[in-house]
Amino acid sequence: MITSPSVADLTAEVDKRGFAVRPGFLDAARCAALREHARRLVDGEHALHYPKSTRVWDLYRHGEEFVDLLEDPGLVAVLDGLLGENHLLSDYSLNVVRPGQPVDGWHIDYPLNEMPRRVSGSTLGLQCVLALDAFTLGNGGTQLVPGSHLREERPDPEAELDHVVFEAEPGTLLVMAASTWHRSGFNSSGSPRSAVLMSFVERWVRPMTDPPEAGPWGRNDALRVRLGMQRPPETINGVLIQ
Repeated sequence: MITSPSVADLTAEVDKRGFAVRPGFLDAARCAALREHARRLVDGEHALHYPKSTRVWDLYRHGEEFVDLLEDPGLVAVLDGLLGENHLLSDYSLNVVRPGQPVDGWHIDYPLNEMPRRVSGSTLGLQCVLALDAFTLGNGGTQLVPGSHLREERPDPEAELDHVVFEAEPGTLLVMAASTWHRSGFNSSGSPRSAVLMSFVERWVRPMTDPPEAGPWGRNDALRVRLGMQRPPETINGVLIQ
């Protein structure tokens, strides 16, 4: 039986190593349904094919099950713990790495990757990787450099670095600080490897993508705030501004 780490354990692990793993974030049935939906999307009109992967952007537009992920209580609790309340969705996509596609270079994620000078003392952004297929060494599971989120310099994309590999069963969630050095490995298997990528930023950081128009994805205040469609209630010295 898999014992899931607590929210406190997950946030502490991200603070310490730059990433944490939550096994069983999705049960087998829910993960299988999401994976089947993802495979239809990646073969459809919304898929964009890049040299290193295939992407489908703005997943909240492609089914209620993707909107449901944004409201998962365990995920929201971890995000609140690391980014503070009223954090924002920065990017939400399906990512598929096909067999034989080129290895990614070492990098950090938004917003750290766009800062001329790195800042410290705040997480700023998180990347959440939800495995829809098994992640293994053979199919290019995400590689991470533990503790690199505390470094001020940027990684050399082509460097040989000591790293660990995110190897996990489908339905596992990887929560990673945007400043953690990482890359996808080489998929030497005969099958594609798919994942849902959910990127979030602190409430004052401008997301990578613009807020969407009104739609079914904004079905409550919490989602509209998370998607940047409305601002949270503002206060002055703890008193709500009417």
